[in-house]
Amino acid sequence: MRRGEGRGEGKAGLRLLSGSGRLRGAGLSKMAAGPPPSASEAYRSNRFVSLPAELDPDTYDASLEKRAADAERLAIRARLKRQYQLQLNNPNPPAIIENPALVRWAYARTQNVYPTFRPTPKTSFLGALFAIGPLVFWIVAFKADRDRKEKLIQEGFSLNPLMYCSWRIQTAVQTLRA
Repeated sequence: MRRGEGRGEGKAGLRLLSGSGRLRGAGLSKMAAGPPPSASEAYRSNRFVSLPAELDPDTYDASLEKRAADAERLAIRARLKRQYQLQLNNPNPPAIIENPALVRWAYARTQNVYPTFRPTPKTSFLGALFAIGPLVFWIVAFKADRDRKEKLIQEGFSLNPLMYCSWRIQTAVQTLRA
């Protein structure tokens, strides 16, 4: 006998039940047994992987104390949210109480800079560098690019107006010269 072919088994590994004529094996006897087990029922724990929260029964089967604590937290959150919304949308808001020290600090920091600012060579240099430096840089960059394009036009190379990168023109000229 071959493996899997016992007494009363066919080639497919199915066994005839005595007297009933029904087949057993290969899942055919489970057809009327009901729905398949859910993922949490079919899950077997593994020592290498923790139990996912979706399959943890404690996630869904909370105790009465935990449910009461959750309900209390939700009530507190709803109360705070309502209080915030009322304050936010109040048509007659209360007057803002001003802090004189904070007002003086904000004024000294933003409006009245000259009594707290000392011009030194370092601050003058940094001011010139950050105010004039970017302008000079872009003027030089655009002038150099324009001069390079003008030189290429004078040498007889046509420029494609859709070429937005002048380095492409430069590489094309270098390949033509080589």
